[in-house]
Amino acid sequence: MIQDIRIFLNNNRKKILVGVVIIASIIVLVQLLNFLTGISRKEENNVANVITSGDLQKLENETNVNLSSTQSAVSGEEVSTDTLKSDSEIIGAFFNACNQGNIESAYNMLTDECKEQIYNSMNVFEQAYYNNIFNGEQKVYNVENWTGNTYKVDISEDILSTGKSNNGYVKQDYVTVKDGKLNINNYIGYTEFNETTEKDDISMTVLNSNTYMDHEEYTIRVTNNKDQAIQLDGMSNVKSLHLEDSKGATYSAYINELTQPMLRVEPGETKEITIKFYSRYVSNKYINYIVFSNLLVYNSQGSETEEFRARV
Repeated sequence: MIQDIRIFLNNNRKKILVGVVIIASIIVLVQLLNFLTGISRKEENNVANVITSGDLQKLENETNVNLSSTQSAVSGEEVSTDTLKSDSEIIGAFFNACNQGNIESAYNMLTDECKEQIYNSMNVFEQAYYNNIFNGEQKVYNVENWTGNTYKVDISEDILSTGKSNNGYVKQDYVTVKDGKLNINNYIGYTEFNETTEKDDISMTVLNSNTYMDHEEYTIRVTNNKDQAIQLDGMSNVKSLHLEDSKGATYSAYINELTQPMLRVEPGETKEITIKFYSRYVSNKYINYIVFSNLLVYNSQGSETEEFRARV
């Protein structure tokens, strides 16, 4: 058998050698093609980056606003060029008005809800916002899409106009664009619900919410149709009063800002209460319930505990 193989190899030595050379050439050619394809893909990526960078530069030139990127800092998703341009122009107009000391013009760019909730007069806006950040000086600002129609704005000293070092000074604000106007100072906006839930002679209506970058405030109206008083939360557990979102995640209330008298509702009484929750803003988060898991109903023997889930 071995002798036969040797005879075959001797008789076909040239053919075998040619075959080996051909196979080796094919392997080398495939590797070369893969290498060239990799270079081509890198060049394509570089071109794409140049285009993105060019689009960003074009937007900055058109809006006269410094932009960090064309993507959301939270989700990484690309932001529509039209949206980014429109929102940047609105934000730029506001901060340029502040830079020029045009307080009335800047104040008029705020939404009605921002005025109602935070700055109920131009004087309040001037004292609490303008003087705190600008105070007659020029500032440099950089705009970055954060999530949805909310943008992070980094505000720093304008070295060219003041001749002073900024000493690392950077003021951060989150501004939200709504119908061509702005919510500022980390205020996201107002939502009206008027959603009523009834259970065991208790009626609870979630009236509205005010959302900020780092928390939410819900206003509810409670009617107690029982013959006994109720305590909406026993305040012995910091997690018992909370929000619950569509994914089942929970966000506790600021129990330290509540008192037992605030949460007590007498028989036949209707009371409105505003409760603040540790709920940081995310554009795709949806709250389903305000959960009172330790609601107390008083009786002659003391009190009984039950859960009440108010639909938002």
